[in-house]
Amino acid sequence: MKLSIIVPVYNAEKFLDKCIKSVQTQTLQDFELILVNDGSKDKSLEICEKYSQEDDRIIVFNQENSGQSKARNVGLENANGEYVAFLDSDDWVDSDYYEKLVTGCEKNDAEISCGSILRVRKNYQKYRIKYTEEKVYTKPQEKIDVAHVPDMCYVWNKVYKKEFLDRINLKFVEGMFFEDVDFVTRAVYFSNKIVTIPNTYYHYWTNWNSTVKTMKLSDKKRADSLKSKEMVLKFFKEHNLKSKARNLIKRKTSITIGGFPILKIYEQETVKRYYLFNCIPILEVMSYA
Repeated sequence: MKLSIIVPVYNAEKFLDKCIKSVQTQTLQDFELILVNDGSKDKSLEICEKYSQEDDRIIVFNQENSGQSKARNVGLENANGEYVAFLDSDDWVDSDYYEKLVTGCEKNDAEISCGSILRVRKNYQKYRIKYTEEKVYTKPQEKIDVAHVPDMCYVWNKVYKKEFLDRINLKFVEGMFFEDVDFVTRAVYFSNKIVTIPNTYYHYWTNWNSTVKTMKLSDKKRADSLKSKEMVLKFFKEHNLKSKARNLIKRKTSITIGGFPILKIYEQETVKRYYLFNCIPILEVMSYA
């Protein structure tokens, strides 16, 4: 089998049809679609099973709610494809997306191929990442930069050679939000080659009720967001890499009086920024500690 496409599913009944049909209509038809239901409370499991009964390329796994990272690992453990891709249940892809990314890997003997991203909202869409040429990268820093690591560590706009992931024993950190940050950083760095693929798009739907696409982050998500960035900073330091990301925040500190925010400090990779009343920039101090 050429490709395994892994979709973690949680309360996605409004989006699943579009997601699954975008896979079924791919020009690359030699695939398996692995749907991992993560304890959904809506009709997601029912929808998954309906498609599985109609299409023998669709496989359904059902687990108690254990998080997206666990669901993705279940998909990886059961994937039979020569290549592996990830797709979120509220997103979709162009009809030639996987054919072009798999072909790019094969033609260039690359372990990862990267596609462009269109961020879609209700009334407009915008390029998140846009590749304009098919180009191979082999140097560590160049691979990191062209893959937009760590500021856009998306696991799903890529195709990975399964043998490569198995060889480096790469899994998602379970029980953690933003688990794709560590996964993508390591995959890109340890790959021998990555190739960028133009003229086909992953459509990234901004659903504010999904796992991480939310305006109001819980304390757990905030803590995991910072933890994931700290993991990347540590990895970059160990492997002598540099980050172009300006939003790689190591620590946030808030100072309040009577519950009213007075000062917020954002400690980033190389700079500390101070904001009065959380919004007025008053000081910037370079920090290389």
